[in-house]
Amino acid sequence: MLARTFLRLCTLEALRPSSLLAEPAPAWPTLAAQYVSDSRIDPIDDLGADERRPLIGVFTEDSSLNKIAQAGPQFYFGEVDLVFELSVVQQFSADGGPVVDFADTDAASEAQLDALEEQVFFCLHGGPTGSLFRKMVKLPFAEWVSSVQRSGEEAIRIARRTLRGRIRVKESCYDAAPATMPAGLDRLPAGLREIAQALGVSTYLADLARGVAAATPVMPLRVPIDRVGLTLAPQPGVSDTKPIEASADNLDE
Repeated sequence: MLARTFLRLCTLEALRPSSLLAEPAPAWPTLAAQYVSDSRIDPIDDLGADERRPLIGVFTEDSSLNKIAQAGPQFYFGEVDLVFELSVVQQFSADGGPVVDFADTDAASEAQLDALEEQVFFCLHGGPTGSLFRKMVKLPFAEWVSSVQRSGEEAIRIARRTLRGRIRVKESCYDAAPATMPAGLDRLPAGLREIAQALGVSTYLADLARGVAAATPVMPLRVPIDRVGLTLAPQPGVSDTKPIEASADNLDE
């Protein structure tokens, strides 16, 4: 489902706006600041010895298509599981060297995670950085669940949570019978094309959008028709009735 990729990219833009990356003192919409990653947790090699850093990883998981009507055209509404891995990490000493891992829970880390959850929810639902996200989804979410995470056989609670939202994406369909073979972002369905064009402020997001567009299937090209003719034959057994003929020319102009 193409919408999965664009849903994730719009979410990334909502939580880590591309326009802020080059600013000297950006006002990030979440405590994670620029440390919001796409489909992974980015390597952490600049963490200070006494620093605790909030992180967000954005993922898309299960998706489904459900038929809108029992009969008629093949129209579906799509739903996608949008998943956020929220965590607070810190540096530990192990085997004589520093190791970055999830922080132990305490009042401060729990408060950070609570605030991070609320910031993610606000960005997607009402914050100005989430406007592009809201263009491709239908609010409210079908589900929004926060789960604590534990580690080891002893199930020790750590400063990590998983947010999972069941998101309905707006319907989008392919352009029927284009006159010429579309190229670039024009290969995308109209609804996603608008989203992809808006992502152009970021080289990373724009490159991903162009890559998806290049692999997007398109409908067969339109066959030009210049003339249509119609003949209605008389009903069998009816005498003195001539066929009715009609035609239309210059249809391709």
